[in-house]
Amino acid sequence: MLRSGSHRTVPFQMLLFGLVLIGAEAYQEAGKQAAEFAVKGSLQKLLIQVPAGLIAVFIASRFMDVDVDPLHVIALKVAGITVLAEGVACWVPVPFFSMMAELTVMLIGFFWLFELSKWETYFLVLLNFAALFGTRYVVDNYMSSPRSFWSTSSPAGRRNASPRAHNRSSGGLIRIE
Repeated sequence: MLRSGSHRTVPFQMLLFGLVLIGAEAYQEAGKQAAEFAVKGSLQKLLIQVPAGLIAVFIASRFMDVDVDPLHVIALKVAGITVLAEGVACWVPVPFFSMMAELTVMLIGFFWLFELSKWETYFLVLLNFAALFGTRYVVDNYMSSPRSFWSTSSPAGRRNASPRAHNRSSGGLIRIE
């Protein structure tokens, strides 16, 4: 189905087409600056999505008897699939159907580009979502946190951190006058 040279060109074309879809939708909604912002944001998300996809592919390759491509080819395939899925999903206005469109593109993309069976594709997409959510959880909660993990505040200050804790007369609510 795929020739050896197309293992690099098809994912790159998917990546470009996904960026065009994302940019066009943002341009239609809010103009040129929004389109630039959306495309840059999508490319920045790849910093999380590609490593998560690489983790998922390598975990899946350990459980399944699947030959994996070189690292740069896997990264390009994951990038192409995820950006195209995001691009298709941004054109679907209803959130549930948008998510289903994104999942469908990911299933077809992993099935087609990695040449997997149906169940191997389901497993890989499930691992991809798990790795993606795990990576985002770590980044959101530990790496980009404005507070230090080892806080120097006192235990009493942490217990009474809420301003509502001192206002007992109104049942814990702040009075509006």
